[in-house]
Amino acid sequence: MDKAIEALLSSGEWQIFECKRANVRPRKALEAVVALGNADGGTIVIGMEDPEKANGVDRLCGISEGLDNVSDIQNLIHKEISPPFNNLKTYELNIINRLGNTDKLLIIVVNPDIEIHSIKSGGTFLRRGRHNRELTAQEIIRLQYAKGAISYESENVEGVTIADLDGELVEKYKKYTGSGEKNDQDFFVNNGLASRKKDEIKLNNAGVLLFAKNPSVVLRRKCGIKISHYIGSKTDFSGEPNFLRKPFSIEGALLAQIKTAYEYIKNWVETSPPRLEGTSFKSKLKYPLWVVQEAITNAVIHRDYSIQNDTQIRIFDNRIEVESPGVLPGNITVANIKNDRFSRNPVILRTLNRFGEESPNLDIGEGVNRMFELMKEANLYDPLYLTPPFTTNSVLVTLFNMARISYWDTVGKYLDEFHKITNKELRKITGIKDSVKASRLLKTWVKTQLLEEVMPSKKGAFYRRPGIKEIPDLFSPPGDNNPLAG
Repeated sequence: MDKAIEALLSSGEWQIFECKRANVRPRKALEAVVALGNADGGTIVIGMEDPEKANGVDRLCGISEGLDNVSDIQNLIHKEISPPFNNLKTYELNIINRLGNTDKLLIIVVNPDIEIHSIKSGGTFLRRGRHNRELTAQEIIRLQYAKGAISYESENVEGVTIADLDGELVEKYKKYTGSGEKNDQDFFVNNGLASRKKDEIKLNNAGVLLFAKNPSVVLRRKCGIKISHYIGSKTDFSGEPNFLRKPFSIEGALLAQIKTAYEYIKNWVETSPPRLEGTSFKSKLKYPLWVVQEAITNAVIHRDYSIQNDTQIRIFDNRIEVESPGVLPGNITVANIKNDRFSRNPVILRTLNRFGEESPNLDIGEGVNRMFELMKEANLYDPLYLTPPFTTNSVLVTLFNMARISYWDTVGKYLDEFHKITNKELRKITGIKDSVKASRLLKTWVKTQLLEEVMPSKKGAFYRRPGIKEIPDLFSPPGDNNPLAG
């Protein structure tokens, strides 16, 4: 069977994948396109039955059962969606349908972007799991903040003046930037931290978050960091909560938040008692500290400050979790986070980068990539990024304090190419002969959340990375590596 068709048939409907018969109501197809575009993007296949209604090749209905309808869908996608998609692509894939006749599938590939798309006749939809949900007016505004279409950091704050800020921190920043402005008001306006309306200076949220002594008090919202430090590898509230110490909040200007949180974890790593390995004692905590700092810094810089919640840092014996409010902004997804760039809070990013030697971020676009490289050099597993529907309106980054099992590199490369793996495939690529040993390895990776098991109760169960789409990127623009090309 063709590799592309095999991949489609083995894929269930989920966050980034949907299939519909060719005789579907055009409105439903439009809803799916809009919902995917407003979420993480994804693929819609027209001419294929829902996996809950048919199996295998019986799902290949083809577009021949509704050619006129499919043509209407294609026209309406370009005419009835506002604003129109600039990065939507369609392809046709030749198949033999379930009746044994030559036929086609229509592949619609929707990439995410910063715009919020709606159907002109009414309705703005968002993909959550395998459902397309219509949004309320308030939810649309929330989505605009989340994607970076509107900016919370640039909105003005009433009743706060520059005199209410931390004067020492302001002077330190001016020194680092080499500012020649004698007037603080001009300095804040020129650096995007305030705006001038007639003769009045209005501080914006970025200015308060960066320079107020306690932004949480000034803005009357949760915008700090909450640290929860546990004993063991999971939370336990069945009796006495298993906290190493009582959870505590870190408030203050953003630079101080990052420093305080990092110093707490750094002190824990450096003072943690060693354990015996072989004939010598070695530190049981192997995190590269730069990776920890980068994870905290990214959470503080790129979070959605319109959400009333603190950034959460949860520390366990075998991992650190950093969870920041809001989804990934703009066109950023879990799949492209190492290579693509988009800043929800460019003023905050720029300002923290200009704090000279105290700056916690390099702003050279290689931070996430370097996190992966340093974890690999330390023989630790890659950072794991999870977003909705695996989280609740947040981005969760997990840093594992676990040495890689030697087979993981081989498995990781296989997953990069094929996006899922079975017990049989694991044995084939690693040379493991015992299926029980292979199963034990897969279960270990599931337990540590490096993999998730799909269809565990059915024959043919497979495994994939959590948060990563389950089908290969077969539908990229035509090229040497695209099975649809040519």
